[in-house]
Amino acid sequence: RCFRTMRRWERLIFGLSSLVILLLIGLALHEVDMPSARFVRSFNIHEVNRAGDFLAIPGQGEVLAGLFVLLGLTGWRLKNDLLKALGIRGLLALLCTTVVVQFLKHLVGRPRPRFAHADEVTFGPSLAVGYDAFPSGHTVNAFAAAAVLAWFLPRFRVPIFLIAGLVGVSRVLRGSHFPTDVFAGVIFGVLVGSMAAAGIRRWRDEALPALIRTGIPIVVCVFLIVWVALHAPPQRSGELLHLMIGAMLIVGGMLLRVASLIRPHAALLTGGTVALMLGMAVAVGPWWIAAMCAVSLLPMIRNATSKELGTGSGQSQESVQVFPNPWVREGLVAGAVVLTVITMRALQGLLPLISG
Repeated sequence: RCFRTMRRWERLIFGLSSLVILLLIGLALHEVDMPSARFVRSFNIHEVNRAGDFLAIPGQGEVLAGLFVLLGLTGWRLKNDLLKALGIRGLLALLCTTVVVQFLKHLVGRPRPRFAHADEVTFGPSLAVGYDAFPSGHTVNAFAAAAVLAWFLPRFRVPIFLIAGLVGVSRVLRGSHFPTDVFAGVIFGVLVGSMAAAGIRRWRDEALPALIRTGIPIVVCVFLIVWVALHAPPQRSGELLHLMIGAMLIVGGMLLRVASLIRPHAALLTGGTVALMLGMAVAVGPWWIAAMCAVSLLPMIRNATSKELGTGSGQSQESVQVFPNPWVREGLVAGAVVLTVITMRALQGLLPLISG
């Protein structure tokens, strides 16, 4: 609700900062494009290819169109307004994505990995076969459908988006697209799908603020995982400094969260959560990704401040319902943070496509 009361300049700043973050991630992923294409070309395993083809099925337009037609007809038969709206909105999203994707593909004219044999960037309007990589159509379809399904079925949004994410991974695995093609497909798909599901007015007042507040931090975290896995570990001295500062932020975050148990305030709980996320980012990744993480969390801080100014306190009621004992909740949070840092450190350089 605080986003509806947000001043126009605040909306503008948060929107522009989110756009800058997405552009920076896209530019950084471009460094991985050709190395990933060369890596995929280096092996030709039948089982891997079959798995990639299977994972791409949920991104096929005809499959998704059939799903939404079935949902719409079932809703009409059972007189269920939710299923009818889901079917109609889903078909609308697929229609819009088809138009947008085909226009962009031939306007950009980027060659697919099998047609790209150098690190040179080749773009330009083209109708030639194989010069239609950007963005990934399967990924756009999958995430547009996921956005619609998640809007009407929010309880299942996590597995829905995980399936859509596997579609994107499959397109890189099969050598059909570069990582940046998939990343662009995710952005276009979520934007078009959420607009089709919510409508322009609700998208502006509800869906877009939710994407800025929740979606952008998730994108940054996923990008951090990918970056850590694809880059060789840094020098020992720099690595130790990252760990020390990250550990300090994590300890400070836990102290703030514990303080929120003694004196419930949204600012304490949110500040502690933000410090934990920044600590994990600093402990395992480069400084500039940690800075992006900090910027992406600003709407969360603003949201907590608004709650506190409006109600005087803002302890998260949802988390209290899940874990009636708040000390148990904080113990689980601390354990999850430590486990995440250990896991991320183990992932460093797991697939070192980029040196340094």
